[in-house]
Formats: sequence, structure tokens, C-alpha cells
Amino acid sequence: MNANTRNHCRTLIVLAGMLVSYGCGQEQATTALIEENTVGSTAKYDWYMSGSTPAGETTIRKNGDGKISNESFVHWNNREWTVNSELQLDESGRIVSQKVTGISPFKSVIDETFSYENGVASWSTPGESGSVETDDPPFYLANEGITFGAAGALVRAASKNLDGAIDLLPNGRARVEAARQVTVDTPNGEQTLTLYAIHGIDFTPTFLWFDEALDVAAFDASGYLGMIPKGWDPTILAELSAIQSEVDGEYVTSIASDLSFPADGSLVFENVNVVDVVAGKLIEDQNVLIRDGKITAIGANEIRDSSARRIDGGGRSLMPGLWDMHAHFSLSDGVLNVAGGIVNVRNIGGVHDKTLELTEKHDSGEVIGPNTFRAGFMDKAGPYASGWAAETLQDALERVDFYADNGYIQIKLYSSIEPDWVAPIAERAHERGLRVSGHIPAFMSAEQAVRAGYDEIQHINMVFLNFLAGDREDTRQQIRFTLYGDEAGNLDLQSKEVQAFFALLKEHNIVVDPTAAIFDTALRHMAGTPDPTYAAVAVNLPPTVSRGLYNVSMNKQGNEAGWLRSAGKQAAMLKALHDNGIQLVPGSDAMAAFTIHREIELYAEAGIPVADVLRIATLDSARITGVDDRKGSIEVGKDADLILVDGNPFDDISSIRRAVLVMKGDTMYRPEELYRAVGVTPFLDSIEL
Repeated sequence: MNANTRNHCRTLIVLAGMLVSYGCGQEQATTALIEENTVGSTAKYDWYMSGSTPAGETTIRKNGDGKISNESFVHWNNREWTVNSELQLDESGRIVSQKVTGISPFKSVIDETFSYENGVASWSTPGESGSVETDDPPFYLANEGITFGAAGALVRAASKNLDGAIDLLPNGRARVEAARQVTVDTPNGEQTLTLYAIHGIDFTPTFLWFDEALDVAAFDASGYLGMIPKGWDPTILAELSAIQSEVDGEYVTSIASDLSFPADGSLVFENVNVVDVVAGKLIEDQNVLIRDGKITAIGANEIRDSSARRIDGGGRSLMPGLWDMHAHFSLSDGVLNVAGGIVNVRNIGGVHDKTLELTEKHDSGEVIGPNTFRAGFMDKAGPYASGWAAETLQDALERVDFYADNGYIQIKLYSSIEPDWVAPIAERAHERGLRVSGHIPAFMSAEQAVRAGYDEIQHINMVFLNFLAGDREDTRQQIRFTLYGDEAGNLDLQSKEVQAFFALLKEHNIVVDPTAAIFDTALRHMAGTPDPTYAAVAVNLPPTVSRGLYNVSMNKQGNEAGWLRSAGKQAAMLKALHDNGIQLVPGSDAMAAFTIHREIELYAEAGIPVADVLRIATLDSARITGVDDRKGSIEVGKDADLILVDGNPFDDISSIRRAVLVMKGDTMYRPEELYRAVGVTPFLDSIEL
């Protein structure tokens, strides 16, 4: 599950409005299949997943006087998103009215309106509303993103200004710039497309491809999902994606050059309290020597090294860098991760070429980001397939070999995998030294998956569905969320059936990657209140991001009380799993850094001892990825993956949010500066370097 995040689901929600802006008062059409008639024209677009699998379509109609309507249906990753949009532009190209309706990927209602009339701009969504009096209204940015028909209008309006910038309603400021041009072959001949970077509507620039009339021509979401005009060869998406990735990398590289601080030679942290995750205690008044990115000495005595650079910790806590064991991220997420102290990340399923590119750029220091460990993704081809999909079992086995040959540590299976395939896939993976994890395939129970060779279960709902769905339900569909919300609260964790399942997990050394924070959001979030996963940081986020945190993504079907009971039972399940000796690992599957912070807090709030929680988030995660001999704890000989935090995490687990210095091997970072670079208001001052 990916909930309102920068990953696949959040990307879709953001791009939802950025899909197309054909028309916008332009007289020329160069990018889509156009059906001319007496009242205007129609433009049609196709969506593809992984550059080849059809994933939906969009139709844009304009009537020639600034009115633009949209009908879109996009399906991916077992989600379906349907939206209808109508907007009206004035003579200057600004939005004077807009209505967006539809159903979100998790079945919640989309119902947004905007109007500007008699000097008053007003807007309303299911989660928030407002109005402002103004004679010169800024450009309205819909909660759904740069909503349909508006992307071209925004770029054209901003381009009229010398700095390419324009104020936004309800708040914020966008700036646009042309980043790259390319000529592509289309059924209508060669077309010139321009890649525009739109700054200010997300943490890092949003990229869209425009035609010569400044109407959106194509969209690429990191190679995972893309849109092009109907009739175009979908291989064009790969070409555009490669160029876009290069431009994105150049932008993030420019951040790295200014905000990375090499720690050459020797470095001493003085006057720090060391978080010992092995012993589960805080060791006060310590000095720690770092040489060439390695921890070389720890002790209470003064470290005598005349050549060493010295940093006074001021009595703060020095702890191992945190881990995210369930990420699907882009190059630009690395800045947020490092700012939040997440120094190591398991990328659990992405487009192979993009994943390798990300790993290389992070490892080289060209781009700011964590150490990356790769898990390969696999599904079976079909109507609910997601990502790389096998046609046959032999395809799947060959893909296991591909991942093993390319340095992956793990295979993640998805919901459409045939239950009968799991055992042979697991056997091949184990022969090649890979672990096996994933969703529990439809018509298979978690117990059956464990017995067939699973090493790890992704998502806490999959644990509950062992009892709620078993091998009876088609959990490729939304039932894996709705059944969880409706019925998890009624599960008796003390029953013989549940206790026997715990014993089975323990016997097989099963790891559970709960991604509890995103499910806590799904279960507890109510419209009009901030998403509980991000409530602690919402006011610090870019306004165009924080606004979306007030709309719910999951339709609770009138059973809010039942879903709240299920949230309580989820917490009890986390504690029960831990108490029964089942290894947990923290994963985000959502917005970088801040989701992991909340995930760790939820473990502590569930009653898991804080010392155990800190070990889960550091050393245990390193052990699962096979690198605990060099990462995960503050010990002599290990990599200097460190966070200096303001506070004592044993007394206050939320201290993990308050990093004042982050170190990844031989490079240091000031979180204050990293946050500013991605539009986040810093939470506190960083250590001066």
C-alpha cells in the first residue's frame, strides 16, 4: 500500500492534476489524436505501466472559450482512479472556476470546487475550505495537483513573468523553467517536446513534457507509470524518462555540491552520549573518533589526535543511522532521507535501470542519499499485475537469476503471483542466496506462503488477512484494505489459531515489515484533520504538500468506529508479534524520512520497549540485509553512519526526529540546510561545520 506519498500512489495523486492541459485557449494542436467539431476539439491520451502495459486513458475536451473538461481512468498496482474535471479560464489564462469529482485510488470521494467572483476567491475540498478577497487572484492550485487543463495554463502564466514565478492559491509560489528539448517521431511526423521543471509544488521539481503550444504532451513517473498521446509508440516513454532522469539528477547533484561536507582525515565527536543499541542503554560523556569513514575509538577519555577535527556534541545523543526497509523512491527522496537521519534504505522494488542509477549516484556521492540495498520485484501478468510481471513460472525463475546476477539481496512477490509458483521461486531464490518476501498472493494464506518458503511478510494487513481472508478471497483487489479496516478489530489475538500462527512465524524465523504508519493513516485519518502519520510535521512541509494531508485517501464506508477499533488491534498485533519473538523491521512505503519517524514511534506507542525499538530501527535491520558486521551500531570498526540528535531517545523516542548532524561514512550533512533545499521549514538549528 502506498498512501498519499511521493511513491507510486502519491505520485499518481500529484500527477493526477498534471496529466494534461490540452487546449487552454490555444488554437494549435500538435500532440494528441484530435477530433475536430463545430464546438471545439477532443484530445485523447494513453497511460502505460513500466513503459508497455496499458494502464488507462484520458480524454480532454475544449469548447474554444476557455472551458476545458476531462475524463480520466487510470489503473495501476491494484488501484483504480477515476476523475472528471471542468475548469474555466479567463482571458488572461487564469482559472476562474473549477470542479473536480471522482473516486480516489482507495475509493474515497474526490469533490473539489474553486470560484473567483466579485473579488472573492473561494475553494472547498472534503478536508478543508477557505476564501480570500483579492483584486488580482493568484493562480489556483487544486488539491489534486495541477488539476486537469491547468498545467499548461500555469506554465504560460508563469512564463510571462521575468522570473518565471507565480503566486498560488491557497498558498505557495511556483516557478517554471524549460530544462531540455527533444524531437520525437510520432504518427504525425516529428514533434519537438520541451521538458519543464515546475518548482514549488512538491519537495523537488515536478517535471512535465510540453508541446510547442505549451500544452502537456507526456508525463513520466520514474519509468513506473507514464502518459503519451493516443497513437504514439509507448517506447517514446523510455526515451523521455531517460532524459528526465538525467535532468532530475543534475538538479539533485547541484544540491549535493553545496550541502555535503567531507570529513577527510580524523574527526572526533566530543561530549556526546552514545546510544548503545547492543546493550540497550545510553553511555554518557563519551568521545568518538572517526577516521576515513570508520569508527576507530570510543571512550570517556580524551582522544589525543592533534590533526583531528573536533565537534562538540554539547551533551547530545550520538546514535546509529536509521534504516528504511521498505522504500520505493526517486533520486530526490535521498535529500529528505538523509536530513531525517535515514542513512540506509532497502529499495524494495523499482524499475531496474532506475534502481541501479540511484544506487550508483548515492554510492558515489554525486547525489545526496542513503546507502541503498536492492530487492527485486515480481508479479504475474494479468489484469491486476504491477511492475515486472512474468507470463510463466519459467519467466519468474529466470527473473530470480537476473536479480541474483545483478547484486540484489531479496525478491519481493506481489499479489497476482500464482500460489503454486511460490515454492519453486523460493527454492531458486534460496539457491542463489536471496531472501523471499512480499504480499501474500491472492487465494493463498500467509501460513501457506510461510510453509512454501517466504522469509518475510510485507505489510501488517497481510498478517491479519491470514485469518480474515485466508486462501478464500481475491486480495488483488481493494478487499485487502476494506476487509482489514472492517474486521481486524474483531480478531482475538489470544485465540489458539493466532497463537499457533505466531509459533509458525517464530519457527521459520519470519520477518514482518509492517509499514504500520501508512495503515495507521488508513484506519484513523478523518477528513478535516491532518494525516496522523504527518501531523507532527505538517506545518513544516511545503504548503502545497501539507494541504493534501487534510483529505482522506481511504473510504471507510461509514464504519469509522470499526476502523478505529482495527487501529487499536493493529497496535496490539505489533506488540504481540514482538513479544512472540517475531522480528519487525521499519518500512515507510510512503513519504521519505517522516514516515519512518512515525513508524518507529508507533512501535514504542504499541508498548514495545524503546531499547528494542531502537535496535529494530538500526542493528536488526542491518542484520536482515546482511551487513551488521559493518553497520547498525556504534562499535569500533563499523561504518560511521551516525546521527547526532537533540535529546535522549531512550526517554523520548521522538528525539529521532531532531537530528542536528548526520554522517554517512566520510561525509557530513546539516539537516537544517537539507530541509531548506526541499522546501521544508527546519525543525531546529544544526551543528555548525
